[in-house]
Amino acid sequence: MALRRVAWRPVWHACSSDLWLGPQELAGYTGGDVHFIKEDFELQLNKPLVFDSVVSASLWGGMLVPIGDKPSSIADRFYLGGPTSVRGFSMHSVGPQSEGDYLGGEAYWAGGLHLYTPLPFRPGQGGFGELFRTHFFLNAGNLCNLNYGEGPNAHLRKLAECIRWSYGAGIVLRLGNIARLELNYCVPMGVQAGDRICDGVQFGAGIRFL
Repeated sequence: MALRRVAWRPVWHACSSDLWLGPQELAGYTGGDVHFIKEDFELQLNKPLVFDSVVSASLWGGMLVPIGDKPSSIADRFYLGGPTSVRGFSMHSVGPQSEGDYLGGEAYWAGGLHLYTPLPFRPGQGGFGELFRTHFFLNAGNLCNLNYGEGPNAHLRKLAECIRWSYGAGIVLRLGNIARLELNYCVPMGVQAGDRICDGVQFGAGIRFL
């Protein structure tokens, strides 16, 4: 959890930093009903600009590979969309679905470019106002299931098709050195049939944001 505190602090204190997380998961090695290998990564870079502004770039990605003949479980797949990932889309509402139920995917990527600035005219400077930042963002990502007989080039083509993206602006409130609240006005783009969007105001709370 300390890594995440370091990752968010530069947004408010205008200093350079980077974050790299690469969790791995192996299921079924000692038995059980599910067998898979799951790789996930998160990269974030922060760079200070003038007037206490910070530009932040982030990239997420992951892949799940079932072991054996059983398909992957819905509970183990990746999900995308919502105020903490690709903003402007409803929670977990991007990717494969069946009869209105979103099924997740075995591979995904998501990227974000953000600009954080102090509030206009800096009300509450040196006090409560320092907990807030103005937020401008551009997000993009995609999620799909894979046919492992097709090879890596086919996988990359699937992830490059039908990219969802969004842009917008809003206000961010820091809660301690870990969590944050966001209130953004979002404009979703690249919407595909079946996606649920949040065109307009979207609220988010959490500790992990794209």
